[in-house]
Amino acid sequence: MEAMKYSPRSQLSAGMEKKRSYAKNQILAGPVNPGLFPPFLSISIPDHNLAITKDELTMADLYQEKAILESKNLKLEQEIFEKQQTLENLQLAIQSATGDYQAASASHLAAGLAHEIRNPLTTIKGFIQLLQPDLQAAGKQEFADVALDELNRANSLLTEFLSVLKPASSEKKKISVNKLAASMFKLFSSESILKDIEIDIEIPDEEVYVLADENAIKQVLINLLKNAIEAVEGNRRNKGSIKLVVNEDGGFIHVSVIDNGNGIDEYSLKKIFTPFYTTKTDGTGMGLVISKQIIENHGGEMTVTTQPFKTIFEFSLPAI
Repeated sequence: MEAMKYSPRSQLSAGMEKKRSYAKNQILAGPVNPGLFPPFLSISIPDHNLAITKDELTMADLYQEKAILESKNLKLEQEIFEKQQTLENLQLAIQSATGDYQAASASHLAAGLAHEIRNPLTTIKGFIQLLQPDLQAAGKQEFADVALDELNRANSLLTEFLSVLKPASSEKKKISVNKLAASMFKLFSSESILKDIEIDIEIPDEEVYVLADENAIKQVLINLLKNAIEAVEGNRRNKGSIKLVVNEDGGFIHVSVIDNGNGIDEYSLKKIFTPFYTTKTDGTGMGLVISKQIIENHGGEMTVTTQPFKTIFEFSLPAI
């Protein structure tokens, strides 16, 4: 006797077949209420089994729904991305505007404060000068000298600080960088001879020009060359050497001051353009800050690279 095998799908198919047969007979028998349909209406049903099963129909619906949801999800992700981009742009714009406003406010406040500090310093200096004869008679002249030196140093500090806040000079003109560099080389040649320091210059054969405030660029070069001289004075390994180099590249004039000093330590390198930071006992920490500000006010850039026994300060300005 052949064994029976239970198959839920077989039973489901048999049930579906009965329903199909019933539906077919009902349609062929005609409508229950013939008056609802025109007399000429005839329906022909092919005599074969339906090709799509219930399970297949359900899976097709699911795939269709899945495709629709994936399409909607893709559009939603795109909208979210666009909104995030818009939000980031707005945040950057707000930060930029806020930073500019705060910087301008801080500059005005600092400038006003510096002027207010200078007034009482001038008054104190005047009184000390009036008291100098009495202090000298009492054998206390050195106290007056120290006080006056410190007041002069404070005034000098304020002057340098104000020059950083001051906007770029509008008196710009076409200047020859070759001639400016050559004049700076001559200016420091005598000092380098006295201190037994080699100083050299390298400039292009053809004149190169920038649009700038000549006095301001001179101040930058003086600051850089003074720093280079101080750096090589402490070099006990080799004879002090400084080189001033001018060249043109990519539409910019590059001016470099190269020294063979001991180099700059990592901490100082990070702080070197910070106001009032200095490693010198008598320094104000404003020279490089002012120099960098001058170059940036002229649309240029200042950089520094260092290694043992070689440091390069370089600034670039747009060529004309």
